[in-house]
Amino acid sequence: MTSPWNDPNMSDEGALGREEPTAGRRYRDSVADSVRISDLTAPRKIPPGSGWRKFVYKTSFKLINPGESPRERHYRDLRGRIKRHIRRQYVITLISGKGGTGVSTLTASIGGVFRQCRTENVIAIDAVPGFGTLADRIDENPPGDYAAILADTDVQGYSDIREHLGQNSVGLDVLAGNRSSDQPRPLVPAMFSGVLSRLRRTHNVILVDTGPDLEHPVMKPVLENTDTLVFVAGVTADRSKPVLRALDYLASQGYHELVSRSTVILNDFTDVRDKAAIAYLSERFAKTGATVEVMPFDPHLAKGAIIDVQNELAKNTRLRLFEITAALADKYVPDTERY
Repeated sequence: MTSPWNDPNMSDEGALGREEPTAGRRYRDSVADSVRISDLTAPRKIPPGSGWRKFVYKTSFKLINPGESPRERHYRDLRGRIKRHIRRQYVITLISGKGGTGVSTLTASIGGVFRQCRTENVIAIDAVPGFGTLADRIDENPPGDYAAILADTDVQGYSDIREHLGQNSVGLDVLAGNRSSDQPRPLVPAMFSGVLSRLRRTHNVILVDTGPDLEHPVMKPVLENTDTLVFVAGVTADRSKPVLRALDYLASQGYHELVSRSTVILNDFTDVRDKAAIAYLSERFAKTGATVEVMPFDPHLAKGAIIDVQNELAKNTRLRLFEITAALADKYVPDTERY
């Protein structure tokens, strides 16, 4: 006997219990779901924060609100991207393949922008095996180093580990590298891994400043713990070719996925912008799959001293830093989506 449920001549309406929820009969949409409170009120226009718009807003006793300028809206969008939710930690490693390209400067600068926009703890780590200069860009007198953290057996939370970290005016923490010339303590893989495991408990965004020697043993745990790679290159041949070699080397060592989703920053060291060189290098680096960003020359960054992202940078430089940092925040991939 043929089951009535399988009768091909039976209409969809007769197959009660077998039809798709959206097929056949249509039910009226929920009235409550169709009502949005925002439809009942006029959209809020955010007051301007600078320029002639702010002047008009203030002098009219807030009766005339021209709204934000396009630049202010752009900054608000960038801050929103930088403030995106990050589960666990996000480790960003900056490398070059050649000294003198501005890796430490950009580590401190990008870290400063992250900390400016986020409420969670952000730290920059000096992982240069020799004598790193990262702390010189953030805090001239950091209280401790790797050895101090590893020797402290009573580190429970941020307030404990903070005793060993330097910090700048916006709250960016820094872990200094070896700063003692009379009693050098070479950085070894176990030291980096041990300290990083502790910092993962207290910091949400971690930036790692590295040296030019990619074959140094400490680079293995650095790369194994990296979520996003940032290559820093100059605009001249001698400051860009070593980075291309570094890209090829890391890809050949099994880090091709990191390389393919990396960022290359062309860091301009002069106030004479060579557009042809920038265009050529951008095209070459883009072939690796990396995102290419250009960092303009800024005299404040060129000083090699404490970096004040908030007050001392030129307007265009500060904007570029925010755009680069937002692009790096966009590259964050939660652990559950990586495989």
